[in-house]
Amino acid sequence: MIFSIPTDEQCKVTSHLKLYPAPKIPVMFNDDGIFEVPSKFLMDVALKHKDVMSSVGTYADHLQVFFKFIETLKTPSGFLRKKYDWKDVTDHHFHSFIHEKQNQGRKNKYIGHILTTVFRFYKWAEENKYIRKHVAIYHDDSTYAISAKYNENFSSWTWPYLPSNEFEFKSVPTGEHLEEAHVKAIETSNIVGERDALIMALYERTARRMDALRIRVQQIPTQEEIDEANESDKIVKITVLGKRNITRELEITPELAEEFRDYIDGQRAEIVSRVKRANKAYKDPGLVFISYNDGSPLNPTYISSRISCYLPERMSGHRIRAKGITDIVAAYDGYDAEGKPLAVRDVLLRAAEAAGWKNPMSLRSYLASSRASHRSARVHSESREKALALKESRLRKQITQYEQLKPIADAIGSGKEISAEMIEMLLNSIMEH
Repeated sequence: MIFSIPTDEQCKVTSHLKLYPAPKIPVMFNDDGIFEVPSKFLMDVALKHKDVMSSVGTYADHLQVFFKFIETLKTPSGFLRKKYDWKDVTDHHFHSFIHEKQNQGRKNKYIGHILTTVFRFYKWAEENKYIRKHVAIYHDDSTYAISAKYNENFSSWTWPYLPSNEFEFKSVPTGEHLEEAHVKAIETSNIVGERDALIMALYERTARRMDALRIRVQQIPTQEEIDEANESDKIVKITVLGKRNITRELEITPELAEEFRDYIDGQRAEIVSRVKRANKAYKDPGLVFISYNDGSPLNPTYISSRISCYLPERMSGHRIRAKGITDIVAAYDGYDAEGKPLAVRDVLLRAAEAAGWKNPMSLRSYLASSRASHRSARVHSESREKALALKESRLRKQITQYEQLKPIADAIGSGKEISAEMIEMLLNSIMEH
């Protein structure tokens, strides 16, 4: 029996004579009680790499799947124990796991993810002396129970016999899909539609889920700064702290920055005001995106579920980001002075830095897709058009509340040209009265 239970909100751990908060970290259990060393591994990853907290639960799931499999194995005759201990695991058990899961119809990618986590655990156990001379991470010719290969490009160790990934097509939302998703978000919910549309817009600019949910109010430019960016035709940059504590900048148009400012000064301000009236002890967390109900930070899983509801089947917020990465690659692509395509390596290095991508060469498929569709010629105009469409949807939703403005809403719906400035002027005029 292998399972895990997360620590509660009050949990704290001692390390080097200091006390650290440790909420929501999985603790693993087996038939003997706490499965100590894997639990310490999960705790160590969570505390040392807070940016991968969302991944720790996945690591726990991976370890459970593997060790549940180990529990089913019979030990050979003459073995010291009736069951394998975690310290008994060798390359042979890794290969047996692959064979078992492939027979169950599991994809190699799924199997590889699990064994990557399991190898990471055993490497950590070797480095922290829970096992000795068990994992081959010593640059010598000795034979070890678990093999390891050193990757010069990433300066890291991996298990050398991971099954090769079969090709698996993953749908990427088109511009039409995303436009429909933005409209659906705004028109189906007066409460959180605008918020969800803004989160999707950040995904399109390559923000990861946690990147988006960590952005703070003070990072969004003031209206004066946005007007200045508009006049000088400059891109607005928002700094985010991504995976592995790497800082990078998300680039958004002034039009999209204005949508953020409108949301902060409008719907978000109303949420904070309402929650403060109901709860005098409430403290604004300072994040751009907060819960409509109680003003707390948003739950990442909840947001993923909401975003998926706006998209076609089998698409998710992560696939929106994949399209965003294709756009980023396209933005750095082009031709040199002689009319030749820019060097692939140069394009990928610049795109990887902008997208917070660890391995630039893994972006080659995005570049191939971009060049095949001549994407670089369209990406900048599409970004601005998307921000304007988002603004149009929000304003159309607002004016339908007023009978006097119904003709304008109908005109917009039929595709007639009406400027956003004119709509805002008329709307402000009615609200003043």
